[in-house]
Amino acid sequence: MTSSEQGRVWSEVFHRSRISPHVFVVAEAAADQVHQVVAGLGLPQATSNNLFDNAHWATPLLDGAVTRLLTYGLPALPSGTRVYGHQPLRLLCHLMDLQPPARALTGERQVPEVDQLLADLDRQRQAEPGTLLAQARTAMANDTQEVRAAVRAFFGDQAADVTAVDIPG
Repeated sequence: MTSSEQGRVWSEVFHRSRISPHVFVVAEAAADQVHQVVAGLGLPQATSNNLFDNAHWATPLLDGAVTRLLTYGLPALPSGTRVYGHQPLRLLCHLMDLQPPARALTGERQVPEVDQLLADLDRQRQAEPGTLLAQARTAMANDTQEVRAAVRAFFGDQAADVTAVDIPG
């Protein structure tokens, strides 16, 4: 498929987070579509919804996760949907028929082939549900520090040390 046939580009749906180059914020207008795509992948979802506390939904995806946060009151982290990881971002671009980033993004070691992402997804579907739920819970965050801790857990210490100030362009 050529880029003219693909229609929307990835940046119409996903925005770089100011917290980390490994976290992407989903545009509010596209959040329902992202949720539907992720729900159709057959991966378990971790949830947390306590009285007078933020509500979380998180699904593990490849080496990261997709999360949704609904805050109450004055949030340290705004409500919304976030994607942790370059591989999950690129897989979602493929599944949503979005033109992906043309080059490696800040913090991305290499651009994977779509076939490899799909093979990794198939392997992940076979993984132990408890392990997948633990991965999802890692991504549940209420503030910037918890997001950075999740980035560190998923992608290593050096990934959490890169901030928006360090992002070129």
